[in-house]
Amino acid sequence: MRSPVAERYVLRQNCTGSYLSLNHQTQSIEGVSSVEAAWSFHSHEGAVNHALLIGQTHGETPDVIKLA
Repeated sequence: MRSPVAERYVLRQNCTGSYLSLNHQTQSIEGVSSVEAAWSFHSHEGAVNHALLIGQTHGETPDVIKLA
């Protein structure tokens, strides 16, 4: 059964505890303190895939956090 509320996931850096966001001007990934400003994903699979790719390029795989 599908939930009426869409799932939402964000990525969090282990070392700083900040959430990852995409800077639209520079197209770079940066840390932000607010969940609301974080890059969000609507599927767990999408969030995990991006976390793994970020880990390969940045050397640290971020945590995938499910928001309520």
